[in-house]
Amino acid sequence: MRVFYSLVIAAVFLLGVGVSQAQEAKSPDLGLSVFKLGEVNANDKQAGEAIDKLAKHLSDQVKDAKFARRGVRNKPDDTLTLLKDDKNPTALAIVSPGFYFKHKDSLKLTALAEARRGGFNGEQYTLVGNVKAEKYPEGKKVATTLDADLDWLDKVVLPRPQGAKPVQWVHYDNLADAGYLFVDEPKSAPDFILLDRVSLKVFQDDADLKALVAGITSELLPQDLVVEVDGRLGKHRDATIKVLAELDKTPEGKKLGELLQTATFPAPDKKRLEAAAARYQ
Repeated sequence: MRVFYSLVIAAVFLLGVGVSQAQEAKSPDLGLSVFKLGEVNANDKQAGEAIDKLAKHLSDQVKDAKFARRGVRNKPDDTLTLLKDDKNPTALAIVSPGFYFKHKDSLKLTALAEARRGGFNGEQYTLVGNVKAEKYPEGKKVATTLDADLDWLDKVVLPRPQGAKPVQWVHYDNLADAGYLFVDEPKSAPDFILLDRVSLKVFQDDADLKALVAGITSELLPQDLVVEVDGRLGKHRDATIKVLAELDKTPEGKKLGELLQTATFPAPDKKRLEAAAARYQ
């Protein structure tokens, strides 16, 4: 029996469990915000409970600090509004690399740590389809969840060679839906699907989707980044970095890591970050 599921939920590191009734915090505490590009379920209703648990863990482990969720967003513009809210300031945020590159200066963002979603060090994207994509797929339709940041897609993930006809990005909330079109309605399917490392593994483990052929891959890129906003962590910065890096060192931290699908948040790979930033400009 085929199991239908949200591939994107399976792939996202900020997996929300249950429905949180908590409202966004409006206090002078250290605000914690999350932006997950392309994740339809990255919102306060569906992912808020998981982020509340992260805020509590940080509060318990960082001396004299109190973290509180400000919000969970899945669109760049909504995230920008959230992080610009001086009445409910965000001190710590988890954002996509592209958002960091675009707003690093204006929001005064400092990268402190990097996710290890799925246990992978860095992110890499692969094109899959009925045929192997051996080069840039000029003019082809490519399914993705990341089209809210076209600079990230076109400049970093799948750079377009000079003079080449650009691909046509086709938005899907759930990449498994795109995958099953190849099986059930091949005439309606896109030419290729862009998968991150966790999503690729899910496809390869699925009885129907594993038949799709993997083609070209991106360079090894940064995963989502934990950033400080405008120096607001202050004296708590070093302790916060330490707690994130050592998330897997305590039973409570391990449980939280399973919920977030990232066992730890080590320091960012500077060379990888700089290389991606240079292409994003």
